[in-house]
Amino acid sequence: MSDTLLRVLVVVIIVGVAAGVAYAISRYRRPPHPTVQVGDVGDRPGVVLFTSTTCPTCKETVALLEDMQVSFREVTHDLESKRFETWGVVAVPVTVVIDEKSQVVETFSGVPRRRVLRRALVRAGID
Repeated sequence: MSDTLLRVLVVVIIVGVAAGVAYAISRYRRPPHPTVQVGDVGDRPGVVLFTSTTCPTCKETVALLEDMQVSFREVTHDLESKRFETWGVVAVPVTVVIDEKSQVVETFSGVPRRRVLRRALVRAGID
């Protein structure tokens, strides 16, 4: 194998590995949701989950919260679309973790990772 061919092969392998890593990172990175404006959710601290009835990812998020035994208030777009507008929610599912001072601790788009959600719950004072 010639020296030039070997160099080209090394460059192709490096570019392929870099592309694979970039793809893997982009697959697990979720786009951030715009800031939400906390409305009336009742008792604080709390978790509010924005969903729609046709969203399969929403069902996964509900199952995760139930599995983690987290109490939450579900706001469904089909039933409470006005609340989506009031809070500024533009996608589903969106999970909002709120502390006792009515401050948003974390907002998750999509299904949150269990460990990251657990940390947000601790920061909000939710056990």
